[in-house]
Amino acid sequence: MSSMVPHLFFKLENEKDSELEACEYLDMFAKKCGFSSEAIDEMRLAFIEGLINAKEHAPKDLIDNDNPQAREIQISFTFENDLLNINIRDFGRGFDPSAVEKPDIKKKLKSSYKRGWGIMLMERLMDGYEITSFPPSGTLMHLVKKKVNEAARSQAEIDAEKEHKRVERLRYILGSFIDLSSFLCSSKNLQAGLRSMLRILLGTMGVTRGAIYTFEKENKSLECLVDIKLRANARLPKVNIDQSIFEKLVLKQNIDVADLVLDEISQFKETFKDGEIERVFTLNTDNQNLGLLILGNRFHKEDEDPFDSELLTIITRNISSAINTYRLMQNLRETNEILDMRVRELDSVREASQTISSELEIENLPSTVESIFRGVMGINKFSMSIFDPTENRYNICRNNRSLPAALDLWSSPISQHVIQTMQPLYVADITCEERFAFNRSQNYASTSFIVIPIVVQDEILALVNISDKNNDEKITPHDFEMAQLLCSQLGIALKNANLYKRGITDALTHLYTNHYFKIRLSQEISRLRRIKSPLSIIMTSIDSLNILIDKYGVSFRDAAFVKVGTTIKRVIRFNDLPCRFEGNKFAIIMPDTAIEGCIIAAEKILESMRSITVKQGNTEEKVTLSLAIVQFDVAMNQNQLLEAADNLLAKAIELGGNRILTEKDLNK
Repeated sequence: MSSMVPHLFFKLENEKDSELEACEYLDMFAKKCGFSSEAIDEMRLAFIEGLINAKEHAPKDLIDNDNPQAREIQISFTFENDLLNINIRDFGRGFDPSAVEKPDIKKKLKSSYKRGWGIMLMERLMDGYEITSFPPSGTLMHLVKKKVNEAARSQAEIDAEKEHKRVERLRYILGSFIDLSSFLCSSKNLQAGLRSMLRILLGTMGVTRGAIYTFEKENKSLECLVDIKLRANARLPKVNIDQSIFEKLVLKQNIDVADLVLDEISQFKETFKDGEIERVFTLNTDNQNLGLLILGNRFHKEDEDPFDSELLTIITRNISSAINTYRLMQNLRETNEILDMRVRELDSVREASQTISSELEIENLPSTVESIFRGVMGINKFSMSIFDPTENRYNICRNNRSLPAALDLWSSPISQHVIQTMQPLYVADITCEERFAFNRSQNYASTSFIVIPIVVQDEILALVNISDKNNDEKITPHDFEMAQLLCSQLGIALKNANLYKRGITDALTHLYTNHYFKIRLSQEISRLRRIKSPLSIIMTSIDSLNILIDKYGVSFRDAAFVKVGTTIKRVIRFNDLPCRFEGNKFAIIMPDTAIEGCIIAAEKILESMRSITVKQGNTEEKVTLSLAIVQFDVAMNQNQLLEAADNLLAKAIELGGNRILTEKDLNK
């Protein structure tokens, strides 16, 4: 001993895997002191635990400009009187060692408490240990190992001691791996858990470097997931392997396959120098290859002690089990997330179905459905076209998009296709779709869309068009399924709304009845007072109707009423309410419309009637209209609004008819 320095002191940076470098110093120092390899293995295990504790309590990202020591770990080895004293000093937050419960491996398997193995290991493997903690100024761990005179002991005593220490080492590894397996069950970070396992393995076996490659079945490749000082991640992050090599590896369980790997997978031999890879073991469960465990050389290459094969078998099985458990848990988490999402979607569909089914007003149904699609699926562009059997056309419901009043099937081959096939259409990418020409594709942000026919008893009641999700996302097949689910109740709702509409519409003109007109007008006035939106009505009647009846009969009057009703419906918006008012008058409720907007609609109605004739049998006659427009004032009530419109209409007729009259016209 006179030729060696009996004391060694150094500072350890709190960096990844730095404890392995410290272990090399311990191995070197202990060998110089004459300790046996078994004793060095024991010291190494206890030393690693002490270092891990110190690194946990003195994290590398701790910022303390007034105390730079807080980020470093101070280590000293002293050999005197056959005693090797190890001191590990950190300057972190500290802890109370008396509060750490000593674990029992049987209890540990069933318990959520996963600490205490390190302290128990130091007690069992070292001849003395003491932990002094002074929070928040850090912790000092003092470990003592006595050098044993092997010559004074019998071989039986030596073997018994070795076996006892070996059992302790196995208990420590199993305990630590239970900790890490528990971590992997609750964590989404497989790499962190496997790194800790590999670090324990390398420290326990006295190995300088190693790596874990996981087998990715879909890509038929090995990918480096964990790399400790082998630089495998930088040099060979991924290796493609063919099926035959994979099958050979699956058959090799608990056997060193380093020669097979180096011979069969040329990238390993080309990348790593001779001696860099000393042992390779397959990681597998139930003949399923999960990856490879790669071990480099020992801390001291002159070590002639063979690797503990039983220990390696246990370790590889535990690593394999950890990977398999993690993947099962990950699959379970993903499955649970999918199930949770499905439950949320079904709840949304249920709520949507209730909302849609409860809406009897066919004018309100499109906006209700649109809000559901926007809320549930994040749809940005939505349109709905409802079939009008009296006009034999699909009326496009009003929304915030500039769309025509009716669907022109001649210029819309996609809608025509859906109507003919009566099947929903999903186009994932219009650039790959050859059946249709997309002349208006520049109006859309995405290249995917959905068209769903609402079919009830072989009758198409409506078409729903969906495109452009929020954030410019593409519409997916899952969205297509969801859209069909949401539309499943729409057919029944439309049927109910149509039945309800029949009860509130005039059988001759298919316009709303006078009774329904007054109900809706009252509702719109209440709405106006709430949201401060304009509301107007148009009241109209056929000029010289009594003369026409006297000349052509009542059947001609009915034909004229039908023609006027049809003309009004063709001109106005979907959410405007055309009604057959008292006697021979018609009225239109125009929500969210001021006088100017009403004038535009009235002019279209007037011009349309001027350009057509009413036919009844052999009779054909031109018919003109008088129209009065009144905008609701908050000072009015419903009766006053109707009285003002009625008086204005009488004035228009008095002036000769065939005209539009507003209150402003009277003041001129």
